[in-house]
Amino acid sequence: MLAQQQVVHADSSIDRVTVYPGFALVERIVDIPAQESYSDFTVVVSPLPMSAQPSSFQTQVVGEALAVQGLELRSRMSSVANLAQAGKLEQQLFALKEQMIDADADKAGVMLQMKALQNMADYENQASAATWGLPDSVAERLEFFGQQMAKYDVALRTKQLVIDEIKHQISDIDLQINGARKDSGERIREARIHCFAQLLEPSQIRLTYLVSGAQWLPAYDVRISPDLSGVNVSSMGQVNQYTGEDWRQVSLILSTSMPQIGLDPPAVPRRIVNSNERLQDRAGLSSLGYADFANDSMAPSTLESRRSEVVEEELAEYEAAPIAIATDYGITTQFLMPGKVDVAMNGEAHRFSIRTIPLEVSPERYIVPSKSEHAYLRAEVKHTGDSVLLAGKAKIFLGPDYLGESTFPLLRTNDTTMLNLGIDPNLEVNFETLEDYRDDPGSFSLSSTSTITRRYRASLRLSPAAQSKIVVVVEEGLPISTSDSVEVEVLDIVPDAVASEDALNERLEKGLYRWSFSLHPGETKAVRWGYELSFDEDSIPSVREK
Repeated sequence: MLAQQQVVHADSSIDRVTVYPGFALVERIVDIPAQESYSDFTVVVSPLPMSAQPSSFQTQVVGEALAVQGLELRSRMSSVANLAQAGKLEQQLFALKEQMIDADADKAGVMLQMKALQNMADYENQASAATWGLPDSVAERLEFFGQQMAKYDVALRTKQLVIDEIKHQISDIDLQINGARKDSGERIREARIHCFAQLLEPSQIRLTYLVSGAQWLPAYDVRISPDLSGVNVSSMGQVNQYTGEDWRQVSLILSTSMPQIGLDPPAVPRRIVNSNERLQDRAGLSSLGYADFANDSMAPSTLESRRSEVVEEELAEYEAAPIAIATDYGITTQFLMPGKVDVAMNGEAHRFSIRTIPLEVSPERYIVPSKSEHAYLRAEVKHTGDSVLLAGKAKIFLGPDYLGESTFPLLRTNDTTMLNLGIDPNLEVNFETLEDYRDDPGSFSLSSTSTITRRYRASLRLSPAAQSKIVVVVEEGLPISTSDSVEVEVLDIVPDAVASEDALNERLEKGLYRWSFSLHPGETKAVRWGYELSFDEDSIPSVREK
């Protein structure tokens, strides 16, 4: 029997991947064939990517057939470095093939013995039983057959393990020979899991590890109905990965957790002032972002399986497609993609639909007349769904038309945001200066105060071709004096500006005036405002914009 029989090169496949901003937690299922009870053996899992963080490796046994006693990581070349060793490898390959022939012959011999034993069980006369040296009674013969078949079954499995090990060595040497001839030298990592067999049963080990070179970003398609009566947001996760291994038919989870930042808050610094010394801030400020994973010990705990039941709605003509399952933990959110997916390690963008969420929408036309004679269509949307919307880029569609790209803020249930949708050509805006006059005191005046009076008007007209009435919001900034030598008086606010508490605060702090009203198709409306500056005639006041 070969010494390598205590080393099992097990088949494995990636079952689940949790992608974080910059990293991914890979969960690999390793299939272990049945081993002889109460025996020690080593399971080799290879190849694994070099991007895997060594201290992040964890194992979890499925079932009770074996116990894990240790884990060792090795890195090696998948091929030899030069052609000089190719001849030695070919000699090893020839010897292994000879061993394969012998092992196949041994296996065939065991199978013949099992067949002969089966034939013996078919004999029922005492003469044949005596010929084969079998017990006389039927019960004893059945027990004898059972013991012999169990013994041969163990021998057959042992021979198969030997054959599998030889096949693995042959395949590995073939790769090394081909690599040597191509002068390739890829470095790979392998995990060697030391196990103890407790039962004669096949088993599985879940091997998890953290890899760099993976990331995901939220992305959205925002589709607004042409009459602005509704908004649907299709949220997607855009995944890129170059970790060194393909993810084929895996359960994909997208998480907002950032394990690379760490869990511990910074220590409070002690600041000491010494006389006659110049203090220096040696720490500086670190920028907020996704830095390189510097601390291998910060490996996230293995994600527990979360499988929520999806309610099947039987509709008249179709069955709804499965959607991603979102779980909001307050400080992190996870999205479990439906079914199994593929993500190649080519660094290209792979987009996966998370779900479509209808939003409440309140459209309006927004105008700043002194800055632009365009009316800008925008909509306040309210998130009424049960899944958090992460901050990300959004492609905006109005009906079938693509308007452009905007940004989407973080939204939880009942949060609102404003979406800018571009210019509405149906609303005409005409801005004009009604008065811009300076009045200085005359030579015989007892006063030295000068005044500047300015009045403006914005005329708005909604096209008769517009589909329905609209809400219009007009905003203008009037001057606020920061000097005791200049006084500002507001003139001619027609119609009255919005006087809510928030609007009054903005008026006081920023000089911002807001008007809000409705316009029907074909209707015209005007907004007027003005101000007067009073100052000493020797002054030259200026109104500057911030």
